[in-house]
Amino acid sequence: MSKFLVLCLYLLEYKIGLNISRWFVLNFTLSNLSEKINSDFESLLFQSEWKNYTALFLQRYNQREVDYALHATETQAKMQQLQAKAKLVHDELDEKLNDAKCKIADLEVQVSHDVQRLSKKFEGQHSESGKVCLEDRVKLSQCYNTLKDGGECEIFAKKLEKCVTDALAKA
Repeated sequence: MSKFLVLCLYLLEYKIGLNISRWFVLNFTLSNLSEKINSDFESLLFQSEWKNYTALFLQRYNQREVDYALHATETQAKMQQLQAKAKLVHDELDEKLNDAKCKIADLEVQVSHDVQRLSKKFEGQHSESGKVCLEDRVKLSQCYNTLKDGGECEIFAKKLEKCVTDALAKA
């Protein structure tokens, strides 16, 4: 349209002889034309910048999504490794615990057997040893309970000592 206007003005000036300043007409049409060109250029520039911005934004967004997925996968793999390692450690500890329980059970059986064996061995002697020197022990005990001075019970103590020595020598 601006070319048409310029052409019309030229025709008017030559054919009719209007005394319009050529500079004014060119300046007016060129300024409108330059405004339109600037507007179109700015619009294209803005659109281009917007496309670049959205492309970069989408690219960064996609990169963040990829990084997040990669990080999640790595974290999951590490968790599985740690769980497998923990399972091995727990299995090893359970095995050691079972071994310790078995050893304790074996020791209980062994101690129980030894206690039974020793109680059978000393069962007969224990009942006899309770009767050995019983009379001397009773006399010494009565002496200590009735008298405040322990020096008078010396005779009973020597008798008990002699009886115990004799009993040990017999056994």
